Amino acid sequence: MREIFDFFAGNFASKQGERKLHQGDFKGAIEAYTQALSLNPKDSISYGNRGLVFARTGKHKKAVEDYNLALRYSPNEPALYSNRGISREALGDIKGAIEDYKRVILLDSSIAQGHFQLGCAYVQAKKYDYGVRVLNRAIVLNSQYISAYAFRGLAYEGLARYEEALKDYNQAICLTPDYGKVYKFRGLLRMKMGDKLGATEDLQQAAGLLFNQGQITEYKEILDLIQEK
Repeated sequence: MREIFDFFAGNFASKQGERKLHQGDFKGAIEAYTQALSLNPKDSISYGNRGLVFARTGKHKKAVEDYNLALRYSPNEPALYSNRGISREALGDIKGAIEDYKRVILLDSSIAQGHFQLGCAYVQAKKYDYGVRVLNRAIVLNSQYISAYAFRGLAYEGLARYEEALKDYNQAICLTPDYGKVYKFRGLLRMKMGDKLGATEDLQQAAGLLFNQGQITEYKEILDLIQEK
């Protein structure tokens, strides 16, 4: 009888955590999920969701610990590997992130986001050939995957395949004309290609968009770039 009560009480606490998470009450969500886990220590959903809250509040080490526990009870859940990979990247563990994203694809190769995440991790690791190949797959699965074009552009740029990089940046901007970061990417590429006027126009456009979107740190970085160049 006690086990049945704990199960339903734990489920209720988990639902409370989900509600607080959606409301942006991260402290309340953590408390609710912790209560749920005290009643049901094998609740992989609560571990996973509490890990997500920790990640959103910048506590990626704790997030990874929760994802590890969630995966102990749900070892075939792609979202858990995806989320753990994100936190591992944030902690500088690119190798671990790559292994997690590979597992996502192994479990379900139809998930475009898994290919995208793996491709981005390869770009960070400067394994540009692998990055291009994996991001190709993400774009095959979703031809409107704007960020995949942007990061494939970075991979092409890393391989000094500048025309292909420029084409991808153009496509990303065509799909989303207010994508400030891609104007920055394209501006820096145009500078490498000797198009100073085009580079300046792109960097100015990037600065304006990022300022309007509240990304002040990147806005200031671009202003410094414009002055430097």
